[in-house]
Amino acid sequence: MSLYDRAGGAPAIERLCQRFYERVFADPILTPLFRDPGEDHAERLALWLTELLGGPPLHTQERGGFAVMRGAHAGLKITGAQRKAWADHMHAAAVDVGLPDDFRRAFMPHIEGGSTFAQRVSWPRDQRWAR
Repeated sequence: MSLYDRAGGAPAIERLCQRFYERVFADPILTPLFRDPGEDHAERLALWLTELLGGPPLHTQERGGFAVMRGAHAGLKITGAQRKAWADHMHAAAVDVGLPDDFRRAFMPHIEGGSTFAQRVSWPRDQRWAR
């Protein structure tokens, strides 16, 4: 069974992303990373997580997939504190919306790895640290 299914499918992922962005837009450490809070960040993240967690390839079909996600972070210069806050809010949002413990344990390594990757690619190549 995929993590997408273990979470509860589309409704659970959508709840997670909505709650996550409620938390993010209330955090002054993270708000500078978002150019336009009016954009539908939660919908885009739900597309990404759906695909990442083994659901339908919606992000690739509707937005272009990995290259688009990587490009969205270019130039943001995400700090270590911002990366940690982002991951912490994702974990807290998963708790807030009642996602199962076994899902959260399997999900968080994806969030830690993905947020570290996003942080790394957010810096110009000559300013990135070694992997």
